[in-house]
Amino acid sequence: MPLFSVIMATYDRGRHILPSIHSVLRQTCQDFELLVVGDCCTDETENVVRALASPQIRWLNLPERGGSQSFPNNAGIEMSRGQHIAYLGHDDIWALDHLQALAGLFERDPQLDFAVGGALFHGPRGSNFRLVTGIFGEPDAALKHFFPPSSFGHRRDVTDRMGKWRAPGEIAPPVDADFLLRAARSGMTFVSTQRITVQKFAAGHRYLSYISHASDEQERMARRMLLPGYDGYLASELVKAKAAGAFMIVTYPDYEQYEIGQLATQNATNKGIVRPDLRALRHDEIIKPDNSPKALDWCPFQAGDDERMRWVGSNPRPKLLVPFAYAGRARISLDLWHPLPNALARLTLSVDGQPIAARISAVRQQGNPVASGSDV
Repeated sequence: MPLFSVIMATYDRGRHILPSIHSVLRQTCQDFELLVVGDCCTDETENVVRALASPQIRWLNLPERGGSQSFPNNAGIEMSRGQHIAYLGHDDIWALDHLQALAGLFERDPQLDFAVGGALFHGPRGSNFRLVTGIFGEPDAALKHFFPPSSFGHRRDVTDRMGKWRAPGEIAPPVDADFLLRAARSGMTFVSTQRITVQKFAAGHRYLSYISHASDEQERMARRMLLPGYDGYLASELVKAKAAGAFMIVTYPDYEQYEIGQLATQNATNKGIVRPDLRALRHDEIIKPDNSPKALDWCPFQAGDDERMRWVGSNPRPKLLVPFAYAGRARISLDLWHPLPNALARLTLSVDGQPIAARISAVRQQGNPVASGSDV
């Protein structure tokens, strides 16, 4: 019986799952099995996982898509053989000693229910967005603070005592928040390792992230972990998070204000898992900004805003979804506002990740800011 069963829920991540898997295989604590469970994957993920040919890895692909990590997590728990269950998101990275840190807490207190590592959330590259959670001392911290599944492990019998992960269409909270809140409200114990051992690249912070997967951020972080100075980097990030008021602020809202399944649908739409049907482009079309969630790419409308425009968020490379299909060449014109006219001259555009040529066709003064038209 291994000490840990590590469950990695995945959906069509393909080769980009490799940095996350490698961060498990490189753990200083090698007493684990890794269960990679696909939520009815239809891409190359199975071939990528099987090609690793590691005796510590088992693969299972669910025959039907459930639409959240709940279904793979429950299947992983059912097939697990470990004393404890740990989770790792298919786009997150563990420090080399993550499992060792969790194991130390369980060894110190065999009755402990949840061991929690510190997690550093990263926004998109260049956004300067960070959050730190999972570092706490209060015994009731789990009733207020959210910890991502990648950061915690729990005793195997936790789900026997409180029930399985629940389906997103049956509850108002996100499935991971629901799982933790049920555990905390039932009186289960949570203890922190007091160290950041999880690097989280949340898909929910990256608008349309499931349309085109990437793993460059994860690969850079994995290399950084192996270089001298990594501990200094962590200390610096912790200082920055505290100075920015981004330390231990990931708390639960009042979920009673949401309809059953509402947040799950919003989250899936934000990531691009759920998308509008493509319409045939037959004539000129105007796309007006709406106020739907768009992660860190676009700010929501504020009171008094001109609702023809949305201000860019902290992501310096924001994305736009153009829900039309057309076999030939199409001309796209964008109305862009900026208070500094010269700033738009440095604007670069791409379509499906490929750079394209664009030109500023008009600059018209409308008070402040400046409005410009860009032809693509």
